[in-house]
Amino acid sequence: MKTDPENTCHCSSETPVILQGPRPVSPLNCMQCKKPVSPASLDDAKVSVGLTSTINKWKQLYSALFTLWHDSVEYREWAKQQLLDETGSINLAGLQLAQQCNVKRKTYYWLFQDYSDKDYVEPQECPYCGASMEPILENDFKVCHDCMIAYPDKQTG
Repeated sequence: MKTDPENTCHCSSETPVILQGPRPVSPLNCMQCKKPVSPASLDDAKVSVGLTSTINKWKQLYSALFTLWHDSVEYREWAKQQLLDETGSINLAGLQLAQQCNVKRKTYYWLFQDYSDKDYVEPQECPYCGASMEPILENDFKVCHDCMIAYPDKQTG
């Protein structure tokens, strides 16, 4: 996964990143500048050998589900249920990867939401611990700091 140096994050390593599956350049993006962060910058042999490879494999699976949801008629609802299932394998794997990345740089995991659904209600609590979702970095994300998850905040912007 190659990134263009001009269009990659140059923020401090103290700035949190978000792990998002359906991103074209990198599944890791800075929460401040919103530019891609190279997974290799978080790879650490002391923590997890092959983290970059594991992230890339997860991204392929996530992207396949996302594509089925976005572009398929026949499999749209099935893919949506997989993406929305907080305890489903794709989300549990994403959470685990975010935790591994978190060792090197604070990393939140973005949970899929279907804003096109007419019955969509923006989550106010974390689906895992029930804590209130809080805005972060005066940005368009809400997060649970304990569980390290994030939702886009549709109330802003």
